[in-house]
Amino acid sequence: MTNRTNKITLATAIALSSFVAIAPTQANAADNIDQLMTNVQNSSTVLKWAISIEGSADGVTQPWSQYNEAKDAITKAETAMKKLSFSDQLKYDARLTEAKTQLKRAQGYLDAITASTKIKEKTSALSAASSANNLDLVEKSYHEMTAEFRKQTILLDRVYGQSTRDKIRSVVKGPAEKLINDLKNDVTVHMLTKGAMEDIRISKQAEASRKIYEAQAILDANNLKWESTLQRSLTTVATSLPVEITSITRVNNTTLNLKLNRAVSSVKVSEFTVDNSLSITNATLSNDGLSVTLTTSAQTPSVKYSLKYKGSSVSFTVPGSIIPIQMGNSTTQHRDTSEVLALSGTFSGYGYNTVRVDIPAGMKILTINGIENNITGAKNVNVVPDKNGTVNITFTASNVNTPVLDKIITFNRLENNRVADTQTSPTLNFYAPAKTGTISSKKVHYVDFYNNYFVTSDGFKYILKGNSDTYKNEGIAVSVDTFKAALGVEDTITGTYQTTSSSAFNISENYFSVPLIVDSKFAYKSGNAYRMIGNQIELNGTGQPNYEVFFFKTTGAYLGKVKMGSAGTWKYKTSVDQNAVTDIYMVQQPAGKVTPAFNSGNVFRVAEGAFDLQSINVIKSVEEKDLSNDEVEFEIVPFKRSNTVVYRDIAVLGNSAFITLKDEDGTTVQYINNEKGNLFSKTTNGFKVKFGPTVDDKLAGKITEEGTEPGLSGPLEVIAVDGVTNAYGFNINLVSKLLITKY
Repeated sequence: MTNRTNKITLATAIALSSFVAIAPTQANAADNIDQLMTNVQNSSTVLKWAISIEGSADGVTQPWSQYNEAKDAITKAETAMKKLSFSDQLKYDARLTEAKTQLKRAQGYLDAITASTKIKEKTSALSAASSANNLDLVEKSYHEMTAEFRKQTILLDRVYGQSTRDKIRSVVKGPAEKLINDLKNDVTVHMLTKGAMEDIRISKQAEASRKIYEAQAILDANNLKWESTLQRSLTTVATSLPVEITSITRVNNTTLNLKLNRAVSSVKVSEFTVDNSLSITNATLSNDGLSVTLTTSAQTPSVKYSLKYKGSSVSFTVPGSIIPIQMGNSTTQHRDTSEVLALSGTFSGYGYNTVRVDIPAGMKILTINGIENNITGAKNVNVVPDKNGTVNITFTASNVNTPVLDKIITFNRLENNRVADTQTSPTLNFYAPAKTGTISSKKVHYVDFYNNYFVTSDGFKYILKGNSDTYKNEGIAVSVDTFKAALGVEDTITGTYQTTSSSAFNISENYFSVPLIVDSKFAYKSGNAYRMIGNQIELNGTGQPNYEVFFFKTTGAYLGKVKMGSAGTWKYKTSVDQNAVTDIYMVQQPAGKVTPAFNSGNVFRVAEGAFDLQSINVIKSVEEKDLSNDEVEFEIVPFKRSNTVVYRDIAVLGNSAFITLKDEDGTTVQYINNEKGNLFSKTTNGFKVKFGPTVDDKLAGKITEEGTEPGLSGPLEVIAVDGVTNAYGFNINLVSKLLITKY
């Protein structure tokens, strides 16, 4: 007999003899507490070996009798302990600790065997379903078994003792895990195939395609029990999946490559269609049937195309050359709707302030500061400039077939959500290519003699194909050069136009006119407005003899009209808004016609008001308690309309301009431009003064009045500014008390 067996037999004998000895005892429990504690120790020892693989545990049998005997012994001891003193209760309760630990471990052991039984039941059910070759039942049993396995294996891991825990695991966990691993790929492919079938039914083609791809990848990489059956089912589902394009790649200007969601056996050119007049001349299918190479006609730069195949569609955009233009450039842009332009504007000294970009109708933004966007007008978007205060955008016409005429884009620098400064693009025109058809008395909008085309008032571009076309001027046949020389804006054109063959053009009506001009004394000397002081202005100029000139104000309010004589001169007196900007629209037309639209003529802008100083801003202070080397900006009052700055005077600085300051004790100092290091210079919003350095404790300015204390102290009031004017010679005014407080 082994030592382990001897120990078990001896422990059992001791426990049984103890139970027999105390059975007839009727003594008070308090008198027998030591015997009860002995019973607890003996029964817990038996239980300890009954739940240990080193004892009698086999990982299958549940030792309920040993568990119940130990539990009953502990209960009797605890009942007897309640009759003892408090100190004795503490002493005997400590002796119960080991027994209670064994009881808790036994609970874990019993639960683990119960869990093992449940796992066995589910494992057997899955094994039976597998033997029956019923895939639906296998899937159902697999999920039930794995769910039970995940739940019950937690109980297996709570068994005390590594060897005992491993013994119980070996009984059920190993076989269960092996069965799971054997069947998981079959179940997964079966589920994916059914899922793809359902996705196709509810028209979720992309999801179905993904599941089919995933299932096929599992089939290709593993040996499955029901591989042939699953492959047949998956192939059937894949064949029922509608063919779709998953991606399109532009190889070059005449080649496209398409990827399909499933293999096809053949393709035809007629199965593919593309918009915007792009034609497909050839279609080639790859060996695996999953990609198609298309040959197209020449793709137009910057145009977005949409391609359709068997009910699915994709889009691609052809890259285009980007033409750079600048903010403030007054050169009108004449471009094709397929062209992409780049526009750049810089607000010097204002990096990171928000800039609002206003996009007119008919245009769309492609990129902002190099980041792709897709914003179609009429809209506005807020942009943070780069560190240099620059905003760069690329843009084009919204639609290649829709002209865009006489538009501008504005960049508006915002301060506290209000426009503080505005930059304006050139006037932008995007012309669409004319299509084959009749030209029915269209007005000419623009003529480009060098590039041999003209544009009609509806924005369509007609190409002159040289001697292959025929030309007439008021019905008389002429050469192409004579036609070009005679063709002008506002002429009326008739004829027929062919995009690839000969066209016929006729100038049916020549338009002769003298432009409406305001006298040169009203010319703008700076900015975009004529400056004046007063409430009346008398304009005069020249125009088409015997025509009438109509005058409108700001938003189109009709003011009146005058008729020009045979010499074509005119004169008109009107009022202007005070301390504001007034736009006067002037339209000339033949006498006797109805009043024209106000925005069809010339605009004369007037800014009325004094040249005023608005505010002071110390932009650099060297903390020397005087103005030495400090820089101070003086801002000029701008002209606003609806809280938007529309005009700002530009300072003209005289070489001997000066500024006079007075401190709180009466010291008055005059600082003169270009003397003692004082330097006046222009800024965007006015001008600034860099004060010269203090030398030998003497100020850089001329002291005109001594105060009670030497040097400067306290706020400095601006007493006078002289030698600073605008372009019209207006002297600057101090409209309020202005102080320099930080220096």
